[in-house]
Amino acid sequence: MIRKTIVCLSAALALTMPAATQQDSTSPASSQQISASAALPLTTKSQQARHIVEEAMNLYLDKVEQANSIELLRAALKIDPEFAMGHEFLAWVSLDPAEQVSEQAKAFANRTHVSDPERTVIEWCQDGADHNLISAITKMNELLHQFPHDKWVVWMSTWWLTQETQYERAIDIYEHSGLTDNPGLMNNAGYDYAYIRQFDKALALMDKYVAALPDDANPQDSYAEILRMAGRYDRAIEHYRAALAIDPEFYSSQFGIADTYSLMGDQVRARHEYMIGFQKFSLPELHRILWQTREAMTYVREGDYEGADKAFQAVADYADVHPMSQVEADTYRQMALYQPDPKQALKLLDKADAALAGGSNAQLAAIQQEKAQLLRVRVELALKMGDTGVAISAMTKLSEMSQKSDDKVIDTAYEGAAGAAAFSDHQYKIAIQHLQEDMDNPLSLKLLAQAYEKIKDHASAKRTLDLLADFSSPTLEQAIVVPSFRKCYQDRTCDIKVALK
Repeated sequence: MIRKTIVCLSAALALTMPAATQQDSTSPASSQQISASAALPLTTKSQQARHIVEEAMNLYLDKVEQANSIELLRAALKIDPEFAMGHEFLAWVSLDPAEQVSEQAKAFANRTHVSDPERTVIEWCQDGADHNLISAITKMNELLHQFPHDKWVVWMSTWWLTQETQYERAIDIYEHSGLTDNPGLMNNAGYDYAYIRQFDKALALMDKYVAALPDDANPQDSYAEILRMAGRYDRAIEHYRAALAIDPEFYSSQFGIADTYSLMGDQVRARHEYMIGFQKFSLPELHRILWQTREAMTYVREGDYEGADKAFQAVADYADVHPMSQVEADTYRQMALYQPDPKQALKLLDKADAALAGGSNAQLAAIQQEKAQLLRVRVELALKMGDTGVAISAMTKLSEMSQKSDDKVIDTAYEGAAGAAAFSDHQYKIAIQHLQEDMDNPLSLKLLAQAYEKIKDHASAKRTLDLLADFSSPTLEQAIVVPSFRKCYQDRTCDIKVALK
């Protein structure tokens, strides 16, 4: 399992703590006193609080016992309410958006009580949350230079880069860290390899991860998820069941089974497996929302848009009541994507914009990234409707965001929208240049294959079509594009040009 948390650039930064190397002090250490080979210090008034945090973060990194980790962190902070890094860790691992925001604020407020490196960590994450990415990257590089072999810093850096979709850079840091046998780092590096479709390397790491922790459920769960990403569904289910055999309470694997059946095309079985999970487990808020959204996608895969609307609307209503602005906005964005009626899609985008404007329990980075995604959908919808004015207006705003943000997530949204706009204008070579920067989105892959065909580059079109047919991430875009395309692609009597329309 890879951690599914929304904080500090829309996802958790997670750390593990090397015991017996942390600072337990009320006086900050000077950065000049810390050698390049030293561990990142930790300042707290309480030895007991430090040990509790160590236990919490070790549980989180290697065993993904997120709920237990959260409770331990809360206990440590009751002992030392001024424990700045304790607040930072809780901001990263919490599954409550309101707690994420409040704990980040507490960490920042207490940063004057800590060492220079700790202050850099806290300000790095605050910069990320505030969408000051150049400053955030500078601080990350400063920490890496000072602590190149410290597993805290390596973990923070690789995880943060992964959330920014900078997979190659994350892999490079991991490979040069000297920590390639650390279980938690192996786990996440495996996902990075999988994200760039180097599945042989990813699965080799999973073999090492399972061997390192044979009695833990998470290695089997991660192995299953990467197998699923590679389209090896039957083996994925075997490993999910192996995880549940080790730990029947490891709910990620139960929902992983449901996700896999959905990707296999068995939506009835998928919903049955989701129901088992919802009935059996008491889930943290963000995890419940995650899998309720995945369950809603089963109706999209069946073409049952009425059922999908009902399921997605329930998620949006929940997010509105609690409130969680970014979650609510993204739910309406997804609903807009599959609507057969463009006017209804526009109404849903308006609801998404209104939800996002509330800014409740969401950091600026998450809001900005969501805004970019909404603008992309607005561009693509306007192009379908032939509304050039709306398309240009939204494209201009998205371009400005991309130029100013230095955010890979926003840049990718821009590239996808720009590719769609160029394709609509019959500028196929320009479209290809943009769409090649958005290879993790089936909507762009589908358009990219068409663009290659338009310029008679049949070999590149074939490679792109193969990639699209094998795309196995449980996203709404996958649900819209891949099932019907895959069915046609595997049928030699089917006209693939029809499937691409």
